Amino acid sequence: MTKLKTSVIFLHAALGVAEDLASLMDLFRERGYESHALNFSGHGKNSADPKEFRIDLFARDLDIFIKKNNLNAPVVFGHSMGGYVALYHKANFEDSPITKIFTYGTKFNWSEKSVSKELPFLAPDYLKEKYPAQVEILIKKHGERWKQLLLSTAHMMQHLERIDGLSKEDLGSINIPVMLILGDQDRVVTTEETSNVNSFLKYGKIKTISHSKHELERSNLKEIAEMVIQNID
Repeated sequence: MTKLKTSVIFLHAALGVAEDLASLMDLFRERGYESHALNFSGHGKNSADPKEFRIDLFARDLDIFIKKNNLNAPVVFGHSMGGYVALYHKANFEDSPITKIFTYGTKFNWSEKSVSKELPFLAPDYLKEKYPAQVEILIKKHGERWKQLLLSTAHMMQHLERIDGLSKEDLGSINIPVMLILGDQDRVVTTEETSNVNSFLKYGKIKTISHSKHELERSNLKEIAEMVIQNID
């Protein structure tokens, strides 16, 4: 009897949608893995708009998804914010069934200074003037809610560390293997903040992917997939 391969849940980044992970998921399906993805609340064209974006809200989205799909021992791959959500879920949901977490380009430094660098890129008028192509991508993914998405994300980032920040106690309570993966050309996430988080994890590792930027579409997907699959079972 053939053993069923592990179920893998793929979590998208801030401003993203599940479809962003489709090409990576295909690489896992080719190897026989059952792959799942979801849109976080307020993301995509068909999701209801929550009153406030929070990591806790997105972790509850993940929790509902796991239970709805009867995923008993899933592995989670989270891109950027998706990785943060996975770690938050494991640290804060007592019955979290997640067995391994792989993050790619996940930012952990949400200090006021760090957030201030990101805020201009979350201002609708600035983005429309300076990066119209990016606005078109947002409209394609999220429809007319794209402006509210930017504003809600900015608000979340400004309050993340105080409200839903992962403490060293949270990280220390995560009793499963965690791999923090960084692109070698990532200009958003530093090695320092990643190493700091890893120092509090019981079973943490840091890995680097070659020829890869922060954005998943500008990263080496085959190398990411191979690294995860080698460590998944």
